[in-house]
Amino acid sequence: MWNHFDLVLYDDVEVFYGHDTILVGMSFLIDPLLLVVCGAFIVWLHNRLLHRVARRARIFLAVFTLITFWVVAGSMYLNLSWFDWVWQWIGQAASGRDFMINSGLFNFEYVNTAGFIDTVALILFLLYPVWLYCGIFLGYFLFGRHERQTGMVGLL
Repeated sequence: MWNHFDLVLYDDVEVFYGHDTILVGMSFLIDPLLLVVCGAFIVWLHNRLLHRVARRARIFLAVFTLITFWVVAGSMYLNLSWFDWVWQWIGQAASGRDFMINSGLFNFEYVNTAGFIDTVALILFLLYPVWLYCGIFLGYFLFGRHERQTGMVGLL
């Protein structure tokens, strides 16, 4: 049996632990972390499995990851209807833009975003390649730059 307790984040949103619904913050808050993890995973995957198939598989995977993140996050930010299921499934938000900006944790304006909020969102979208590169760099450090290198993980 689940323990039931509530954590109120602000007036409109509650996080329920132990119930059927758990509000999970994603979007601009978690995308940088996910991109770093994806970058490190790309290096690991390339060094362990894909180096025999294609020497440029790492570049293909990085470009594919960036395009996927930009399409999904951009579609949610622009409130495109084919990605409504993503923000409705993951969190309690009024729209995809609300989900991307507030992540269920904040209470920023999400309806009239022309100006400052749209500029910050554009900057965050433009930083996605930087976060992915940081993950690739972390992957080089942990797993080595080539298939014969072991990186820091090999020292353990």
